[in-house]
Amino acid sequence: MLVISALVCLLVFDLNFSKSLVSAQDNCGYVGCHPTRGGKLNVHLVAHTHDDVGWLKTVDQYYYGSNKVHSPFGVQYILDSVISELLKKKDRRFVYVESSFLWRWWTEQDEDLREEVQNLVREGRLQLLHGGWCMSDEATPHYSALIDQMTLGLKFLNDTFGECALPRVAWQIDPFGHSSEVALQFAQMGYDGLFFGRLDYQDYSQRKYTKNMEMVWRPDTKLGEMGDLFTGVLYNLYMPPDGFCFDTYCSDEPLMDNPKLHGYNVNGRIAQFVKAAEQWAEAYKTRHVMITMGGDFNYIVASSWFKNMDKLIKYINQKYKDVNVLYSTPACYLKAVHAENITWPVKDDDDFMPYGSDEHSYWTGYYTSRPNLKYLVYKGNNFLQVCRQLRVALGGGLEMEEEELTMARAMADAQHHDAVSGTEKQHVADDYTLYLSEGFQACNKVLTAAYRKLLGSSLKEQHFCLWTNTSACSISEGASKFAVNVYNPLAQVASTYIRVPVFLGEYKVTGPTGSEVPSEIVPIPKPVQLIPGRPSNATVELLFEADNISQLGLKSYHIEKLGNGDTSKVEVQEYNITQNATEDVVVDIGVLQLIFNGSSGLLEYVTKDNETWLFRQNFYYYEASKGYNYNSDNRASGAYIFRPAKEATYLSEQVQISVFKGKEVTEVHQVFDTWLSQIVRIYKNQDQIEFQWLVGPIPVEKWTGKEVISKYKTTLQTNGELWTDSNGRRMIKRKRNYRSSWNITLTEPVASNYYPITSAVAIKDDQRRVTVLVDRAQGAASLQDGEIEIMVHRRLLYDDNKGVSEPLDEIQFGEGLVTRGTHIVQLTRSENPAPPTPKHRIHGSPIANENAATQQDQPISEVVFSEGAEKHRTWANRIVNSPWLSFYRLHKTASEWMSSHKTQYNGILKKPLPSNVNLLTLQWWSANSFLVRFEHMFDVNEHQTLSQPVTFNCSDFFSDFTITKAVELNLSASKEKQHVSRLRWRHEGPIYKTKQPDNKPLDESLTITLDPMEIRTFRLYVTRKTT
Repeated sequence: MLVISALVCLLVFDLNFSKSLVSAQDNCGYVGCHPTRGGKLNVHLVAHTHDDVGWLKTVDQYYYGSNKVHSPFGVQYILDSVISELLKKKDRRFVYVESSFLWRWWTEQDEDLREEVQNLVREGRLQLLHGGWCMSDEATPHYSALIDQMTLGLKFLNDTFGECALPRVAWQIDPFGHSSEVALQFAQMGYDGLFFGRLDYQDYSQRKYTKNMEMVWRPDTKLGEMGDLFTGVLYNLYMPPDGFCFDTYCSDEPLMDNPKLHGYNVNGRIAQFVKAAEQWAEAYKTRHVMITMGGDFNYIVASSWFKNMDKLIKYINQKYKDVNVLYSTPACYLKAVHAENITWPVKDDDDFMPYGSDEHSYWTGYYTSRPNLKYLVYKGNNFLQVCRQLRVALGGGLEMEEEELTMARAMADAQHHDAVSGTEKQHVADDYTLYLSEGFQACNKVLTAAYRKLLGSSLKEQHFCLWTNTSACSISEGASKFAVNVYNPLAQVASTYIRVPVFLGEYKVTGPTGSEVPSEIVPIPKPVQLIPGRPSNATVELLFEADNISQLGLKSYHIEKLGNGDTSKVEVQEYNITQNATEDVVVDIGVLQLIFNGSSGLLEYVTKDNETWLFRQNFYYYEASKGYNYNSDNRASGAYIFRPAKEATYLSEQVQISVFKGKEVTEVHQVFDTWLSQIVRIYKNQDQIEFQWLVGPIPVEKWTGKEVISKYKTTLQTNGELWTDSNGRRMIKRKRNYRSSWNITLTEPVASNYYPITSAVAIKDDQRRVTVLVDRAQGAASLQDGEIEIMVHRRLLYDDNKGVSEPLDEIQFGEGLVTRGTHIVQLTRSENPAPPTPKHRIHGSPIANENAATQQDQPISEVVFSEGAEKHRTWANRIVNSPWLSFYRLHKTASEWMSSHKTQYNGILKKPLPSNVNLLTLQWWSANSFLVRFEHMFDVNEHQTLSQPVTFNCSDFFSDFTITKAVELNLSASKEKQHVSRLRWRHEGPIYKTKQPDNKPLDESLTITLDPMEIRTFRLYVTRKTT
């Protein structure tokens, strides 16, 4: 395959940017647009409702309209009312976003109404906008979960209304900041534009003043035009102009247009509206302005909106010759703006994080809010991929599809911007948890069925131990013999340490080949044993390594308790930490040595490969600001807002430590306070450090909330820079007290420097790099050079007045919430500067004018951390796609167990994928086809070799299936890639002159090439091989 270069040239005008629609199919998504008028201010009325998929009420309470104490709205009535009004007049338009609600509503309608709605959609009178199952958060979800929820929603729309009904515009009007990864996904899903409502107040002010509210966003300029996305900021969040809310709960005056009746007010009302429209238009570059006519759960009585909008259109167009008001949609507005063919400002290699709504309201607390829900969503994503892969292994096409969909819908709802974000009411968070629990149970049926097919029909039902994060498992603790199945969802061979809570005793672990597997007993620290509500009396864990599990493969282990053990065999050495201690505590195993200060009990140095790093770790907390939110100065920390009252306070200057030294692992148990402890752990076969923290119940004496951080201090010279992942993918450079788009005025120097992380955060200088991997979304900052701080838990007693009307004070088992999680720290060194960057293929071939190339043709040399990148990318993927454990009780000896069924399955894949390729998706798509996504895990210049384009062949990819046909799709799998055509935009600055994608079907060899960070999506038609 050709490796095609991306070329950059100065701004040129010979391209036909004004060509809006190049084929009949490209008109899809732009059907039903009313004509605009040249020379006039075109006022596009966008009738919409913003329907949260859970927030103050659960998703189903919002749908049905129940639980009116929290909110009176019901989405079913909104849809009923809107459809009725659209059918009355053909010129009316409405847009709808949330597929989760539309799916619920659609299943209840009769065929006659369904046909009428389908006709509304075909004619563009009801325009399906955005298309995802929900309007997702952009800070806290993992990128794979974002792709999944968009795919689920768009598939429902495609199956229900046809491909031509699929949206061309993304509508992220309410999320609290906007990530580059989400923008890139929209571009690669074929969207022409994105509109959002929330923008930092300082950025908003300067953009409004300079008419830069609309721009071409280039989140990754290396992708060229393929990554460009036209982006618009809405003027008034997503609300109508003041005085023009016509919903039933609004008090604004309707248009009273009968002069024979008292109260006639048309002239005054239309003058007021035109003034507002002209004011809004001042912030934008063209003679088009979008006026959002709607809000949260609006249009329960749609007639009140449409009657008044009809009058606005009628009377303004009659009286004002220089104004044209029309029913419109975001897509129609985008089409009209594109036709203006003007040059747009750009936003390059950056995002819109964090979001501040005023001087003291930085929405950076929700990066960490509800840590246990965030962890559950993370694990749910893990298990959904396992479930899908095992359905493929079952080989039955649509068999058990509903079980998978149960989990997929629960996970999709959980990506909502008031779900995984942690910004919902407590009873709503509980409902998300319940839906996820039902998803786990449904997919467990898939797992059991698959294992019975792969290993033997006599296999018992599989059980999960979802309490293993608290070192609890009823099966391993209650059975003298039991089995553990370990499934590897990665497309590479994997080894992993297994930790199973048991009672003290002698245990024998038998592997799938019948040989004994080395194991050891490891103590469970006392603070873990005392977690409120922990359903276990286990005091130790059984540790062993499950090694060399095949790609998408499975291994079974037989575990038998041989007798009660001797407590002396679990030796834990306790140290008396005093200020006058003369010796440090030194522990080591494998290639790492950890040195704890003998006077404080805190980690102080790490030695790796005979080099000693100063590396300190401690816990701190911020006292939360109190307030009743009378104004911004009185803002409180809450579910959304992080506002510390003062600088962070260290939790303890002196901690108690004890040390366990095993054959496979060395652990240092630290107790910082009665409510905070930690295990610092190093394994023999790994050169990284685990910090497993246990936080809570957070004390709230003196009615003061606390926000707890883990801080890592080094001597790296980082120049104010911090690197954070964007939804788990590209690493973005952050600079302290800096914004690329404006000169920031610092009013909250701590909160304004916090950024979301989903997988990783890093600091580096010319020679050294420190990476911290996380097991859920969290907030991170670097407030001093050489430091990383990560917020792990929050408990607050005041609401921040951002709508949820409830303090973030989670209670579990009658006490404050306890959370447990892990940070993995990797210390690596740089290499020599990278060789010149190769010219990467950008989904096409070079343009003819090669003389136009400028800086992108020049070699790029920079410090490369190949080891750091490899460890980061590999382990981040392992955390997200962790081996999945299931358990069942046994009464058989190891030999009887082995003879009764298979104990190993070598996987769906015949051989591993290349080490820099991730199998992002493998699922049944239809009765005879799979959906497969291959992902290049490395970015340009991250690694000397693994950052290069990679080519592999999948013609004989699957063990049990033959590929008969392969069709490449866009990222959301909603359209064949060869049929994707996007609007092109003239913009300032350099243009990456590349053709649109080659889009030719794969040849018969099925050879695939991936560039760095590229994801390619395929529908593989298959037949089952005969045995």
